[in-house]
This record gives sequence, structure tokens and C-alpha cells, in this order.
Amino acid sequence: MHHRITRRRFLHTASTGLALAAISPSIHAQTPNPKTRLVMVQNAQATDDNGLGKPDTVAAMVHQAVCELTGNTDKAAAWASLFKPADVVGMKINLRGGAHLSTQPCVVNAIIDGLVAAGVAPNNIIVWDAWTKELKPAGYTENVSNEGVRYFCNDHAQPSAGFKEDRSKIREAYSDEPVKVADKTVYFTRIMTDMITALINVPMVKDHVMAGVTCSMKNHYGSILTPKDLHKNACDPYLAELNAAPAIRGKTRLILVDGLRALYNGGPRDNEQYHWNLNSIIAGTDPVAVDSLAGRLLDEKRDEKDMRPVMPKAHYIETAAKMGLGTDKFEEIDFRQIRNS
Repeated sequence: MHHRITRRRFLHTASTGLALAAISPSIHAQTPNPKTRLVMVQNAQATDDNGLGKPDTVAAMVHQAVCELTGNTDKAAAWASLFKPADVVGMKINLRGGAHLSTQPCVVNAIIDGLVAAGVAPNNIIVWDAWTKELKPAGYTENVSNEGVRYFCNDHAQPSAGFKEDRSKIREAYSDEPVKVADKTVYFTRIMTDMITALINVPMVKDHVMAGVTCSMKNHYGSILTPKDLHKNACDPYLAELNAAPAIRGKTRLILVDGLRALYNGGPRDNEQYHWNLNSIIAGTDPVAVDSLAGRLLDEKRDEKDMRPVMPKAHYIETAAKMGLGTDKFEEIDFRQIRNS
């Protein structure tokens, strides 16, 4: 069942969702003025007791979210409306949480399935984060070959630089072109500037000791050299200005949040006692709306635990909205929450 956003209801729903195939396409014509569409698909059976995703269930959730986001009932058509066979698609995952709190392979594999259905060649898909050493603990295998999906990170973004032999060459993996972010200068990974034509942001839902929330926008701290320079003042306005850069804003086609297992306290690194199985996949194209939803989910969970909310610290969300990167206003969001059992 679909639930439209109201003043009193941004998250809560009253009944079990129906399968997408059973929903009339006419629902997509019910909003007269275009709004930012944000989709959250939930399934209490999506994970095991440890928050590990069940591949078949998760794949169905991912495709359902993308179908609902794009207004298609056919998986291939939904993905093809976002990506073309000629695209080289980068998938920015999040590995900072290690083995138990990173973007899960079952989510990534479902996205790959969708891209291939849209005609994208597997070798034109690059899955990456900041450090190659973090791939294996999270369940990924490095691949820089000309066959299959490529998995490598910023430190191996220019294999000729020979990082394994000389760490001093790390700078060569980042673009020569500086980008001004407030009072700082950053350099984007060559994966973003030189290798891909389209970007999928695949973050997680976590709290952050400084910024309050880490989800869509902060995931791109893993896309630049020296992200530590952008943390003062609760990452504001750095997060907003970073996400306004053409390397991110101009190439992002989809934000697909791995909301299977989340972290409501002690983030952004793993803190196992504060895990919770959110059992959700969130899809959107608006990073401000996505992060606003992530913050509300965190605060709802923290309220259950008698903890202070994190949203009052997340000033960067309002800054990003004021810059025109998206909206944090409920009346401008076409929120589709779908619960499957």
C-alpha cells in the first residue's frame, strides 16, 4: 500500500503494502504538480537476525523501489529510463563500517542486475569506495580486468601509478583539477572525473558524531582526497557545497540507500551495540530529501531509546536545500512508503 506524505505522517503507515504488480499505474497521475519523489520499500523479512540481507528478497525490494521511483512496472524499462547502454556507471558504496556495517553485496548485485537489464555491459560498471583494502572484509573481490564488473577504489583508480609499490603516488589517483568547497580545495577521484558517465550513490543510514546524519551527501567524502578538511562546523557548508560540484550533481542518476542494517548511535564507524534492522531500501534522486528521511528515521529510533535527536545537528541539510540541491519540505515531497510482508 502506498502512503502519501502528510503534515502528521512522514514515516508511519497503517497497513501492509501490496506488491507493485498489483498497483494500478494510475497512481502515478494523481499528483497534479511534479514533486520530488522519494520511495521507501520495507520488508520485515529482508534480513536475518544479524541484519544480513536475503538476496532474493532484497533484489525484489530494489527493483520495486526503482519501478516506483520511475513510474514503470517493468524492471528493465525502469532501469532503462535512468541508464543507457553507452553509460559507464559508477556505484559509490560505503565500506567505512567494515565487515558488519557496509553497503551489502546483495544490494549491489541487485543494482548490477538492473543495469544489465537496461543494456549496460558488466565491464562498464565500476563499484568503488575510498580504499581497496576495505573491499574484501565487506564481501567484495577486487577486479580491475577487462571482464566482468570492476571493483576497485580510489587508491587503485589509476593502476599505472603502482600504489602497491609506492604509496606516495596516491595523489595520481585524483583529478588534476581543483574544486573549491567553501574555504577548502578538494580533488575528486579519477573514477568520477575521468572514468564514469553516470553515478549511483549507494549509502547507508547512520548517525554521525559531527554532522548528525551520514547518508547520501556525506557518502561522497569517500570520493575526494583529504575529506578530513571538510569536517569543521558540523560539516556545514562543506557537505552542501561538495554535493553541488558538477562531478556529483551532474552525474548522479540515482540514490539507492541500503537501509537493511542501520546505526543509530556511535557512528559513522561501526558500533555493533547500536545496530538495528531497518529492513528498507530507499530510492530517490534528491539528496536533500533522502538525508532528511534518514535523519527522521534515526530520530525515531533514538526516541525509542530515550536519546537526543540528531537532526538539530544536521545543519548541512538546510544549507543544501537553500542552495537548491533539493528539498527538505514535506509538502514538496511525493513520499511513497511501501510495506511488504
